[in-house]
This record gives sequence, C-alpha cells and structure tokens, in this order.
Amino acid sequence: MELRGGTCYLLEAPKPEVAFRVLRLQERLEHPCLCITREYPDRVRARLALRSSRLYWLADAPGTDRLNPKAIAGLAKLIEDFVQANPRGAVVLLDGLEYLIHGNGFDHVLTLVEHLNEFVMTRNAVLLLPVSPKALERQQLALLERFVEVPDVEAWKAELDARDWSGRLGGSGL
Repeated sequence: MELRGGTCYLLEAPKPEVAFRVLRLQERLEHPCLCITREYPDRVRARLALRSSRLYWLADAPGTDRLNPKAIAGLAKLIEDFVQANPRGAVVLLDGLEYLIHGNGFDHVLTLVEHLNEFVMTRNAVLLLPVSPKALERQQLALLERFVEVPDVEAWKAELDARDWSGRLGGSGL
C-alpha cells in the first residue's frame, strides 16, 4: 500500500492492529511517526519494535507523554506541531476515536477529525484513524467517512503479511 501525503485514512476494523503495522512500516521507511494511543506506549513500542516513533498515551492519569482525552484542543495542537516540524512528510496514528467520542461527544470529535483532515491536506502528512465500526452508530460512521479515505483494511493486511513473509524469506520486507 502506498500512502499519499495530504491524506487522512479511516481504517475500519474491530482492532487497530493494521494501523499499528502501517505505522511500523512507515517508521522503517524512515518517515517521522507520531502515535497517540489508548494502549500503554511501552507495550506498543515493544510489540511493534518501534525505534523512533513518538508515542503518547491517551489517558486520564497525569504523567509524562500522556494526553488528557478531554483536552482535544491540546491533542490537535500536538499533532499540528509534529506535522509542521516535519514538512517533508509525517505519519500520525490517532488510536482511540471511540474513547474520545465517549468523553467529549461525537460532534466535538467530528470537528477535530475535520480540522485535522483539512490540516494534513495542506501538508505532506498522513493521518491514520483506526475505528471499530461496531462502536459507532451508522450515521456517525457515515459522517466520519465523508471527507476521508476509507481503504480496504483486509487488502492492507494482506499486503503487510506479504511484506512480513518476504522479509522472513530474505527480502527487504519493508
């Protein structure tokens, strides 16, 4: 799969694993990567063998590299600053839309997604938004889909699997 700069991708799947694997591939291709996740960052880093990606935990608990899920303006600013600091292209994974919706309401999160989509469109950045379709109402999912790309997650998974096998068999596996 080839990601296009200036594009926001909504990855619809029960789990965000394909989005995490895409991020790992982008890191290996030496793209600057930012990951904001509901999963504890040390576990993500270890599971994916991430080396250079910036990771933030979307959690209520205060601490270093943690983001308050109710401070969505701060979340937007963090993403904007990262993208602007990497004008040749950055990849941002925002895992936890369902959690943000639960804490802030759908309309506020939709506004955030629309804002981030417009922001990355005018730059050479990629935004990955994994979401579980079963966690949202059909109308909510349709509104999220309206202005973003919705890739075939199963096709992306198959391509990532093929890359992994190629790497195990002596190819580059990137």
